[in-house]
Amino acid sequence: MNYIGKGFSLIELMVVIALIAILVSLSYPSYVQFVRKADRSDAQAVLQDWANRQEIWRADNMGYNTNVNPTDTELYAYTMVSTDTTYTLTATALGGQAADKEAGVSCATMTLIQNGSPGPDGHQSCWGH
Repeated sequence: MNYIGKGFSLIELMVVIALIAILVSLSYPSYVQFVRKADRSDAQAVLQDWANRQEIWRADNMGYNTNVNPTDTELYAYTMVSTDTTYTLTATALGGQAADKEAGVSCATMTLIQNGSPGPDGHQSCWGH
């Protein structure tokens, strides 16, 4: 009995699956880093927003607000230490976000101080500078 099959053989199917697996294994780390960088940008936006709020408060009250506690998210814990003349805003990464790096530098902790620049542990490369 001669059977001429139409379709794919098992070997051809396995080759295609192996190629897809290789492509996924090569692209997944880049995807994870892209997602972490996007989440880092969200945290930076929160810090910038709180800095703007502090400057508005200072314009109205001649000093920075000392009674503000930013709300944490599932990816970052936020803290603010402020006096009448200074403030330091900090975003500390939680969970898998703590492995976030930029140019070989850990971006697990980002800070922003009253003059608008990253604090001493708020690495410039994490802010895109």
